[in-house]
Amino acid sequence: MRIDIGWLREWQTLAAASVALIAAIVAFQNTSRSLRHSERLETRRRNRKHAAVRAVLPLALAQVSDYAERSARALDSLVKKCIDELLPPMTATEDIIQRLPSETLRTLSEFIEYSDSVETRLIEETVAWIQIQDSRLRGLLDDNRDPSEPRLTLKTEIQGRIIDAASIYAGASAGFEYARRRQDQLPSTISWDAVRGALRNMRFYDDEYPELHAILNEREKRTKGPFERLRGT
Repeated sequence: MRIDIGWLREWQTLAAASVALIAAIVAFQNTSRSLRHSERLETRRRNRKHAAVRAVLPLALAQVSDYAERSARALDSLVKKCIDELLPPMTATEDIIQRLPSETLRTLSEFIEYSDSVETRLIEETVAWIQIQDSRLRGLLDDNRDPSEPRLTLKTEIQGRIIDAASIYAGASAGFEYARRRQDQLPSTISWDAVRGALRNMRFYDDEYPELHAILNEREKRTKGPFERLRGT
């Protein structure tokens, strides 16, 4: 008598498929647990890095403020050399290009990178303005000292760069409350009043520098704040 074992083959196939399915489910669960564990470790690492960078952020911001004030003072010395509202050729010196420690920019860059739950636009725009300031001052120096074709620079242009330095100072100052753990978030931007305060902190007072404050007032009529141009508004 011949016995039909087809059902046995079907059962074996079903059993093998079930075992494969169970193995796949177990593997998926193990992978998911591993991924969740890795994510928790990465989140913890990033949070610790953020805390470490935040701890040194006050020093970095203080260095930015110092850079801005040194830049403003060097520019003010050029304003005093202007004749008939113009800066004479071969007058600018390299000290108008102030140096900001590389570790300061690195700290700010790392702060931006590891701030997952903090709006960092203010720091980003302050760093961008530092780079713009550096580029503009290098251009001013090159133009003024080019022996083949020196370009005359208006006094108002130099004064405008002083206001830009004050904007950098104000941007750094606005971050101190967060850096010192007195606030949980950074401001989203700075106002022209903050720039006025920065000018006064750098001893560019209204009564002693009326032209400077007049230029600031004109800028205020055109934009809501010094960093608005970076936002394309």
